[in-house]
Amino acid sequence: MLKTTYRQSFLVPPPPPPAIRYAMAKAAEREEKGLPVVDFSSGNVGRLPLNLKLFTDMKMEVDGDLPEELRPLAEALKRGILEAFYSSPKGLAYSPTGGTGPVKGQVMRYFREVHGVPLTEKDTDRVIATSGGQQCMAVALRSLKPGTNVLLSQWDYSPVPGIIQEHGCREIRVKVNEDLSIDEEDLERRVTRGSVFYLSMPNNPSGYVSSTDLETIAHIMKENNGGLIWDAPYLFTILRLTPTRAEFDKKFLQEQLAEFKEISGKYYEDMCILSSISKTCLSAGLRFGFGTASAHWIEVMDAILGREGLSSPTPLFIMGIHILRAFLNNPITHEWLCETLAKRLTVLMEEGVPLILPRNGIFGALYGLVKTEGKDGANFASQLIDKYGIVTVPGNSFYGGPVNAIRLSLVATPWTEGDEEWTKSVKALKKALKH
Repeated sequence: MLKTTYRQSFLVPPPPPPAIRYAMAKAAEREEKGLPVVDFSSGNVGRLPLNLKLFTDMKMEVDGDLPEELRPLAEALKRGILEAFYSSPKGLAYSPTGGTGPVKGQVMRYFREVHGVPLTEKDTDRVIATSGGQQCMAVALRSLKPGTNVLLSQWDYSPVPGIIQEHGCREIRVKVNEDLSIDEEDLERRVTRGSVFYLSMPNNPSGYVSSTDLETIAHIMKENNGGLIWDAPYLFTILRLTPTRAEFDKKFLQEQLAEFKEISGKYYEDMCILSSISKTCLSAGLRFGFGTASAHWIEVMDAILGREGLSSPTPLFIMGIHILRAFLNNPITHEWLCETLAKRLTVLMEEGVPLILPRNGIFGALYGLVKTEGKDGANFASQLIDKYGIVTVPGNSFYGGPVNAIRLSLVATPWTEGDEEWTKSVKALKKALKH
């Protein structure tokens, strides 16, 4: 099994697991192994009709006209829906928080193949599955000891500071340079022994991508006996930027993935790596996230989940595991997404929307920042919705203070043939920006 080379002093001691969760997990484990079990563990009323057939027939056909990249997703959803409810209603019952053995098996496969973490089949205590990537991120942060210094980039995911502060940790923002790269000197000044860095890479909200920055941060945190929470759900949405357009290049993406894989394979002992199927597989509403870290870190995360709920959202987990397996067997779903992202970002660039873009020629994530020309982002966003019905998110909460920027989602507008709705929305935004 994997070992952590030193005690991670920034974590709280592992609390005892809730008795109900522990009992449920043991019952599920015996069932997975085909062993007899007499279960008196919980009020799992959803198990009562488990041996009954609620439906005599359920037929689903995947649309033959779907783009090839979306067929694996549709097939996986079909299998997941059927397994959850037909022929027995598995989706009505509790399941162990943190994921069952089969779920953890696919999660381990993901982190082995995508991130190069050398997990073996025995390392189930090094992975966790949660109700979405957001929950995984929250419990990773809440596993830290109160008083821990938590560093994050000047631009980063907006819910993080609130979780840090509410948990009694100290938020420390690290400056970024004009090209959006991390200010290494400022990081060296602010890092302390046993501190933790939270990093979304590719970055939400700026789309900034840099394996060099990831390695710099990972190295500095390791040198200071600290940790790194790497939130990486956008890893498969990396595009190439030119001065006039965005492009999806499969070879370029694979080169970037290889660089990230080398870094995580080198520094995984000091990392808590988080991901989900939300972005890669266009399944944000499914709420299926996962993470890997030291056994100690995962134990704390799992205990937090167990105190707050007796079950993962079972139907969604059943569907989620089918989607994750389909992606690992045939990783193409993201290609349709990336082509769409590239075209939508290009429309913004061609229309002259004042974007704040990375200068290193790489872009990731599903969002873009727009300059508000000297006006506070919060006031600007309010005016956009009040006067024009255009909904954006102020940049302030991502920046940790007032900033003249708003965040645009590249995916909130549904796709249409030719993407006319997106072009229409961008033109409306451009017209509003002029006023």
